Amino acid sequence: MTRAQPLPLDGTSTPLTPLVLGTMSFGDTVERSTALEIFESAVEAGITGIDTANGYAKSTTESLIAPAVARFRERIVLATKAGMPHADAGDHSPLSAKGLRDSVEGSLRRLGVDRIDLFYLHQPDRSASLAETMSTVAELHAEGKIGALGVSNFAAWQVVDLIAAAAHAGAPRPAVAQNVYSIFARRIEDEWTEAARAHDVATMVYNPLAGGLLARRPSSAGTPDRFKGSVLADMYRQRYLSETVTTAAERIADIADAAGISQAELSLRWAAHSPVTDAILLGTSTVAQLRSNIAAVSKGQLAPDILEAIDVATTSIRGTMPLYNR
Repeated sequence: MTRAQPLPLDGTSTPLTPLVLGTMSFGDTVERSTALEIFESAVEAGITGIDTANGYAKSTTESLIAPAVARFRERIVLATKAGMPHADAGDHSPLSAKGLRDSVEGSLRRLGVDRIDLFYLHQPDRSASLAETMSTVAELHAEGKIGALGVSNFAAWQVVDLIAAAAHAGAPRPAVAQNVYSIFARRIEDEWTEAARAHDVATMVYNPLAGGLLARRPSSAGTPDRFKGSVLADMYRQRYLSETVTTAAERIADIADAAGISQAELSLRWAAHSPVTDAILLGTSTVAQLRSNIAAVSKGQLAPDILEAIDVATTSIRGTMPLYNR
C-alpha cells in the first residue's frame, strides 16, 4: 500500500485504517450472528473502517450491523453509500436532490446514527446533474449528516468533474474512491491511478479475491458462494466465470503452490501492496477467514519473480476483465 499510515478524514477524529471491513455479504451469504462476530473481531484487530451501502443484501445490511455500530461507534469510521436505484429514493433518481436526501435519511435511520463519517456516491447517476448532486451533498454536509465524501465506480474524468462541481457548490471534495481491483481486474492501472495521485484522491480497492475465485484452486472445490447463493450471483458469473479466467486462476494457483503460500494470501498481498492501493476492502464470511486475511496482508509485498509470474499468467485476460467504472 502506498499509504502505510491511516488516512485522516476531514471532520472525523478517527483515521481510516488501510484495512477496511466490507459488509456486502452480511445478511446475504453471511448470517446475522456471524456478521456481528466478524464486525467485533475486525474492530478488536484495529480496523477502523466499516463499509456498507443502502442496497446491500436487499437493503438489510445497514440494519443488521446497527447494534455493532452503536457498540463501537467511537472506534470506527462508518461509511455507507447511495446511488443505486433504491426504495428510499422512490420515483426520483438516486442522486437527484430528493433521491439523495431521502437515501441519506434512510441510511441514518437504519444505522441508528445521526452522522455518516464517510459517505460515498455509489455509482454515477446520469439522470441527475452534478450541480444538483453536489449542492445536496453540500447541504447534507452543512447539516452534519455526512462527513467526508467518497465515490465508487466512477471514471477518472468523472471524478475530476466532481471535484470542480464540489468547489462550486461548497461541498467536500472526493477524498476516497473505491474501485474493483485484483490480479484479474487491473484496469485502474491504465488511467485511474495517475489521475487519483494528481488530485489527491485515495484509492480503496475492492473485490481483491474476485468474489472468492482467487481464494482457492477452481478445480479443487465448488463454485464460491457469491457465484451461486448470493443476490449478486448473476453479476459475479458474468464478471468472472469463463474458460479463460478459470484457466488463469489455475495458473495463479500453481504460482501460489510454488511459492508455498495459499492462493488467497498471494492474491491479497498482490492487491494490498500494489503501488495503486491506498486501502483495501476485506470481505469475509467467517472470523477465522478475517484473521487469516489480516495476517496475509501483514506479510508485505510478494517477491519480484512472483509478481512477474502473475503478470505473465494474466496477460491474456486483462482486456476482457470488467471496467473499473460504471
